[in-house]
Amino acid sequence: MEISDQIKFEKQLLRKIDFRLLPIILASFFVACLDRSNIGNARLAGIEKDLKMNDQQFQIVLAMFFVGEVTMKIPSNLLLHKFTPSVWIPFIMFLWSITTCYMSFVENFEELCFTRLFLGLTEAGMLPGVMYLLSMWYNPEDLATRLTIFYCGGALAGAFGGFISFVVTGNMNGILGMEGWRWLLLIEGLCSLFISIIAYFLLPDFPSRAKFLTTNERNLILNRLETPNNGSYENDNRSSKEFSKDGIILAFSDWKTYYMMIMKTFSGVVLNSIALHLPILINSMINDTLKSQILTVPPYIFACGFSLLMALHSDKTKERPIHLSIAAIISLIGFIILGTSNDIVVSYLATFLCTSGLWSLSPILLTWITDIFAFPKEKRLVAQAMVLTLSNLSGIISSNLYPKSDGPTYCKYKKITLFKYNMMLIISFFIIVIVFGNIFNASLLGLVILLAIIMRYILKRTNC
Repeated sequence: MEISDQIKFEKQLLRKIDFRLLPIILASFFVACLDRSNIGNARLAGIEKDLKMNDQQFQIVLAMFFVGEVTMKIPSNLLLHKFTPSVWIPFIMFLWSITTCYMSFVENFEELCFTRLFLGLTEAGMLPGVMYLLSMWYNPEDLATRLTIFYCGGALAGAFGGFISFVVTGNMNGILGMEGWRWLLLIEGLCSLFISIIAYFLLPDFPSRAKFLTTNERNLILNRLETPNNGSYENDNRSSKEFSKDGIILAFSDWKTYYMMIMKTFSGVVLNSIALHLPILINSMINDTLKSQILTVPPYIFACGFSLLMALHSDKTKERPIHLSIAAIISLIGFIILGTSNDIVVSYLATFLCTSGLWSLSPILLTWITDIFAFPKEKRLVAQAMVLTLSNLSGIISSNLYPKSDGPTYCKYKKITLFKYNMMLIISFFIIVIVFGNIFNASLLGLVILLAIIMRYILKRTNC
């Protein structure tokens, strides 16, 4: 095959893989983000009042999800390798769907805490699992765009989550004696259940097992991934269930793993802040619950388009740290405006900067992590899970950054006690002094930019 024909064939093959793989993982992440963040919309619809919770208890409910997610992140990724993506990912989707449906029937704070904890346990494997799966199908230079398309599922969940909440809570409140927020959780849980069944039949495994590819296509995609299999996909060790302990040790002994864990944690605090609290932020500006739901849609839609453009340019130039720094600067400006402005229009426009920057930053950062830990596969798998595990602790911090009493600018300086509540499953944390909300998030983004520049310099000096 001539070079021009091979390039054309490769492009056709990538499109074929894209059409098979990307729609189902985007839909899966869409429902995952709906189910994890619908608690913010339920708050606006009155879940706090109906379950007789105070502000601190609600923050505990938010944090319980991340406790579960941190606990199960690495084990879930190892189980993914054992059971294969086409089985494990639909299975955990089924579990969190049932959990979300059950959440619509909770009667008190304790039951809501338990269901949020189990939701975190079941959703823990989604993001690292899909990251690992994509890295087994695409070269590093193709990965940022695909990860961004996957991440767009989260942005679309934020957009349509607000619209769905607007429709459901505005029209179904009181039907069959159920509050609007109960209908919201039940409907979104059933949507997840439907997608989990589709994913079981459509989600492919690794390239060497893909039945929708011909033998020549399998060999080509594995050669593109520089798999040392002498041109035969049957010997491809990417699909092996045997796990090398050496790769695991490499992940734990590499200082770059811990460096990227810190960077992802800082960015995770900010991303989770927006994902959990954007409806509350907007409601603090206009004090209208239903309008707040619908006004969350435009910032997320804008974020989808902007993040795709950033990812396409990042893949085209094969550059990561500068792109993620630019994205962080955009969000940083947005949070500074939110923390200092009392003008409603200006503050609302600032949410566009926050969402577009964050939804550009996260997939590019994850792609950079995949670039750094390319081989062996065990090191990449464990390093990705370690980075995402620590970053999920950021959700515990994010859950406490936006109490209602600090609106509308959310930039007060005071002492807080995380999770000080007299309950068997909750551990009291230390009292810390923190700059609340928007300015705190802006400060973290500044640190992300600094860490990215330092890592870029180190990698250039060491030719990594």
